[in-house]
Amino acid sequence: MAVYFDPFNPYSRHFCSSCFVKYIESKVLKRVPRKVRGHPIAVAVSGGKDSLALLNVLYTYRSEMKIPSISVFILEEEIPEIHQERQLMLEFIHKKYPDLPVHYVKYSDIYDYNLPDLVNLNDVKGLGYTPCTICGILRKHALFNLGIQFGVDFIALGTTLEDETATSILNIIRGISLQRNKQSSQLEEKPTQKLPQRIKPLVRVSEDLINEYIRIMDIPIISSSCPYADRSLRSDISSFISKLKTRDPQGSFLYNILKTRYRFTKTDNQRQIYPCNRCQMVSHQVLCPSCTIISKLEDSS
Repeated sequence: MAVYFDPFNPYSRHFCSSCFVKYIESKVLKRVPRKVRGHPIAVAVSGGKDSLALLNVLYTYRSEMKIPSISVFILEEEIPEIHQERQLMLEFIHKKYPDLPVHYVKYSDIYDYNLPDLVNLNDVKGLGYTPCTICGILRKHALFNLGIQFGVDFIALGTTLEDETATSILNIIRGISLQRNKQSSQLEEKPTQKLPQRIKPLVRVSEDLINEYIRIMDIPIISSSCPYADRSLRSDISSFISKLKTRDPQGSFLYNILKTRYRFTKTDNQRQIYPCNRCQMVSHQVLCPSCTIISKLEDSS
């Protein structure tokens, strides 16, 4: 019989496969805020292990969490190296979760460009954006749009412990403040227009544990890597984190980085918000980050 344990928990006992699955699922469920109860939610599914594991847990326990409906949001960047596997993933989701509404949207349907086109425009114009910056900003914008369109109150992201740690390090390198302001996402001019809230139930779960969960549950994932990943600083940070994990198998440094980050979260500063001049999405600038990038890429000057 296979034996599993959590190397990131010094008090973890050894589990059989079924008990390990329950253990991981309980860790995820603890990070689902109670305010989600009674609200429709969506899971942003990329096809990787993290988002598919999250979808499986939320789907399995939707009744216990009193979630009235779960939708699946899939954004297709239209990268040839990934597209075929994503189609297979889409078939798997329809088969395994037949009662879930799946909203599959291409980048070109939203922005008139697919991601390879946008990356090529950026490289030709020498604007200096990394592909991951372009994709990340457009993805966030598109998810909010889908949430508003389909009446979703919360969007669940497959952000893991390593992902959140990498973001913290990335923000430090870029000189971005660690403070997270308490901000309203509501427009004064349109009090009924409100952005869905994002939740991260996997944020205290390591990728190593997610790998085991996916394997035990026999959930197929997209194995192809994004061809642009190596161009991002986040990729270097992720490699750095992987090396540190070999020296600190319990991952104490991951939690320490996050604890340092969250010491700077208590602030009530308000930032003014506007409807974006181009897409009308709530933004802290007159042109939201997504439309700013698109405008610069389209600028022929």
